[in-house]
Amino acid sequence: MDLASMRRGHEVKDVRLEHYLEAIYALSKEGRATLSALAEALGVKPSSAQKMVRRLEEQGYVVYKGRGGIEITQRGRELVDRLNKSHRTLAELFKLIGVEEELAEAEAEKLEHVIDPKVVERLAKLVEALKGMRHVLA
Repeated sequence: MDLASMRRGHEVKDVRLEHYLEAIYALSKEGRATLSALAEALGVKPSSAQKMVRRLEEQGYVVYKGRGGIEITQRGRELVDRLNKSHRTLAELFKLIGVEEELAEAEAEKLEHVIDPKVVERLAKLVEALKGMRHVLA
């Protein structure tokens, strides 16, 4: 393995930002995402939540409107959709190979943040193929 491929495989990501974005998305679906609701949902101080929201805004994932709440941008929705697809695919694969549901969901949650979308596409095809072979996997 050369250094360039090692670097590509070990990008530093702030998984916390993605967790915040997922929480904002969930709150938006329930009604309105506010800073106080976000802080409460994640069990953090409002000042900590505000710092992370500002970082998400700087990166173009949300628009913070003060008392008007937090809105996810198209870019933010695309990232949440990608994370959700990764999670569903990974969890389904793990369950198909016999991993108990709780563990499958927990591991999918960890991996959804680091797996490349191209790998998820290939795994989704594998999941579909394995569904037809459930009798073999049982």
